[in-house]
Amino acid sequence: MSRRPSSNSRTSHRDVASRGVVAVARRFGRGRALAWRPGTTAFLAVALLATASCATETPLERLAQQLDRYPEYSVVLQDMSDEGFGYAHQYRVVVGEPQAGSDEPVYREAVLDWLEVDSSTYSRYESSLGMVVLSKGRDGTVDREEHPPGYQQVGDERYGQWRDDGGGRSFWEFYGQYALLSNLIGGFGRPIYRDDWDGYRDSRSRGQTYYGPGGGVYGTNGSTTRQTSPDFFRRQQARQAAQGRSFGQRVRGRMAGGVRSFGK
Repeated sequence: MSRRPSSNSRTSHRDVASRGVVAVARRFGRGRALAWRPGTTAFLAVALLATASCATETPLERLAQQLDRYPEYSVVLQDMSDEGFGYAHQYRVVVGEPQAGSDEPVYREAVLDWLEVDSSTYSRYESSLGMVVLSKGRDGTVDREEHPPGYQQVGDERYGQWRDDGGGRSFWEFYGQYALLSNLIGGFGRPIYRDDWDGYRDSRSRGQTYYGPGGGVYGTNGSTTRQTSPDFFRRQQARQAAQGRSFGQRVRGRMAGGVRSFGK
């Protein structure tokens, strides 16, 4: 189980990230991945060790360098925290590479342990929980702008096709093997309709981040994100409840103090 920062913990995010390298290597290739190859977990363990020990770049900048060997990858902001002793991100990494004797890629995923980030990095991605924050397409283009999971594959006929829903709207249907890719990246709470994709492309052309129709589907305030990143919202609710109890205790304490003073 991945370690999560806690407001009452005395362990720094940096220490957690460093100790979690071996656990990450064990988890990589497990679960919903289609396949994995010997040697790749060792590579990631070394890469993540470098990520935990180097402080001159952000974790995403280091991940971009370390994942460059893969022809295709996506990095999703799985979780984030500003509790305890600083700021931290947790990433889900999905990589794809060709398999021997086939043009179809093999996809694997890993949820990395917590990595410390600075306040400016945390602020930049604070509204992007559950979104892809770094990706590389089959054409070799690296995308560092946030976008909803799977949108970078929409419109590419190698991944799927547009279908009519019978009601006058068209939606994107991933081919069977790539439907698993969409689940690995983060899954979807709704189909991607053509007008969604048009809105996404329009936002990108204007240098804006697309959060779905009406701005309330993806990202930290999105309805889909509550399903894909439940730990973040559970901690948020617990912290709000604790703050409410603390406020109530202070109010009761002041009221009790006031009664005692009045009675003197």
